[in-house]
Amino acid sequence: ERKRTKTKKHRAKKKPLTLDPDAEYVSDAEDSFDSGDVSSHGDSLESDGSSSCSSNSSWGEDSLEPYVMDDDEEDLRRVRRPRSLRECFAYLIENENETLAYDKHESALMELPAMVSSRPLDLVDMTPTLVRILLHMEDKFNMENFVQMKMDSLMAFAVHAPIETCLHLVNEIGENVSLGTRLEALTVLGGMAQELSGLSELRNRQELQSKQRESQLPNNVDEIAMSSKLQRSLNLYNNPNVSSRSNDLEESPQSTSNVSKTRRWRRPRTTTITVTNRFGPIAAQMMYSLFAFISRTKSEESIWGGPLGEKFLSEFLRTLSIMLDCSRTYPGNSVHVMAQDLFELAWSFHDAQSSEVRYAVLAAMGTSISLVPVEFLMRVGHFIGEGDISSEWISFLEKCGFSDPDTDCRALALMIIGTIAETDHNRIS
Repeated sequence: ERKRTKTKKHRAKKKPLTLDPDAEYVSDAEDSFDSGDVSSHGDSLESDGSSSCSSNSSWGEDSLEPYVMDDDEEDLRRVRRPRSLRECFAYLIENENETLAYDKHESALMELPAMVSSRPLDLVDMTPTLVRILLHMEDKFNMENFVQMKMDSLMAFAVHAPIETCLHLVNEIGENVSLGTRLEALTVLGGMAQELSGLSELRNRQELQSKQRESQLPNNVDEIAMSSKLQRSLNLYNNPNVSSRSNDLEESPQSTSNVSKTRRWRRPRTTTITVTNRFGPIAAQMMYSLFAFISRTKSEESIWGGPLGEKFLSEFLRTLSIMLDCSRTYPGNSVHVMAQDLFELAWSFHDAQSSEVRYAVLAAMGTSISLVPVEFLMRVGHFIGEGDISSEWISFLEKCGFSDPDTDCRALALMIIGTIAETDHNRIS
């Protein structure tokens, strides 16, 4: 019993192991530790190693969380992203002398197109205010892509709130503003008509279809013999790299056995592209708002006078021509009435001295002639006799077509004369 108590006391009084951090590391444990200490230390290392191995053994590709690549870096922004149209309004009216004015203006311009496209509840209420701010907004910070972002925001309002945007823009161009502001408003109105009518979408889809058709052509077209009809349909008739099948047969009569007799389509199949004209139902309201504007302000020299007035008048007539052309595919009789009114408005400026105004007059007349009914031309005496067309505006077209100093005016006038002659021929036949 005494021996047992002594051994217990000896074990209890055992000094703890101390290690010198500056001492050299020795791989042989017998030189620094006794066998008992080494065994205990080894057991602890083995237990730690087994636990670490057991924990590492569960790691794998499936347990690792992927890194988020679509981080919007919201935490790195100097200003908070606007969440509503009212916040965009507050950002846009921020004083330019403020510290975060640049960041707030840029953030509002970047978020407005997507926000307007979502059609929030206060879109109609905030449209006039935001359109006015955007129209008069200037690039005071030399912002990158400022013009594009500003135009995208205006077009977003024009597409999703067309009537409110059109009426407000018409009121703005009648105020005491610069020519650049008036031309920008007309650009928005013309782009709105093209976007709502589907012409922009139609052009994009046609270009995509033509690129797909070209990509389907083989690269080694110089080694393939094509018929003349297939060459004309693929616009390769005058291509020197493409050989004709008939010429190959004449040069090598023995090659008739190598020509495939399988019947193929001479023209590649293309799907019909259709778009919805959303501009047609509101075309009359928008065009007649511009008609009312010119009737109300025709005596104001500050708008229509001088070289600046001539420039504005030419763009004004071109915008009306674009609107009329965009509404031609919408069914109804309103397009014929608008064409007659535009024809009479354009004819009232046919004696302008500016070549830009004359070109705009010819463009408006050409667009209207293709849409007005034949009875309208016959009623005013434009068609006289069998195939004989003689009237004041026909004389004006002939004068422009042969003696106008501007090349574009001459080409456009001759094209309109050809359209009138074709219409008269169809009427007689």
